[in-house]
Amino acid sequence: MKDLKGKTAVITGGATGIGKAVAFEFAKDSMNIVIASTNQERLAETAKEIEAAGAPKVLPIVCDVSDRSSVKSLHDQVAKTFGPVDVLVLNAGVTTSGEFARHRERDWDWVYDVVLGGVVNFVQLYYPEMYERKSGHIVITGSQAGMVPNWFTLHGPYTSAKSAVMALGAALQAESQEHGVGITNVIVAGTVTDIMKSERSRPEKYGDALVSEVKKREARRIPASDTAQMIVEGIKENKLWVATHPELKDLTKGYFDHILAAYDR
Repeated sequence: MKDLKGKTAVITGGATGIGKAVAFEFAKDSMNIVIASTNQERLAETAKEIEAAGAPKVLPIVCDVSDRSSVKSLHDQVAKTFGPVDVLVLNAGVTTSGEFARHRERDWDWVYDVVLGGVVNFVQLYYPEMYERKSGHIVITGSQAGMVPNWFTLHGPYTSAKSAVMALGAALQAESQEHGVGITNVIVAGTVTDIMKSERSRPEKYGDALVSEVKKREARRIPASDTAQMIVEGIKENKLWVATHPELKDLTKGYFDHILAAYDR
């Protein structure tokens, strides 16, 4: 999708971090932008900033991506305001911190419902429409943690959910390319975001926060704007995969080499 001008994009997790940075990149291309988040105040503030950056129209919508009815409400509002959606950036994510043994059922439910369920809920609504139109692009924000699950420890539900969403994206690619729909999986590593503040957005139905003492991982962290630029380039060039940290290639190769070795036994 070389030309984004005048097209409409929906970004989940669009009020902060990577989602917000992608919105600023889309504003440069004069796109109509829908940002979704669970926090009205952060949405309103971000919407003003994106409008000031040059976006023709910005629509902030409070949406819980884990709730099908909330996602359907967003879908209907966007359709009424802008019509078909051209680009869908599935970026909303939350995480818990702590050993597997300390995670409770509600911790697993929350992370899976947002990280995996949130992607599925949007794909179920928007992919068939893009399929029928033979036009559109879906970006799935994955993670190096999901690519090499034994590297990024103490975030078990998040790591496994990210593996699942990237598998979903790869499976979709086999079909979507034949029907004019682009799918880009983004392997995100250290990026400056608010992901470690996830617990502030945990709904009451998932209970109280999981409190754990976890040492901060030493890693090269890039600005969210750098990741956003790679994502937009991925859309324009119809890339199947985008990786934010090339220095992690050998780590990834080592992980898969261990798996491939099993086929030789």
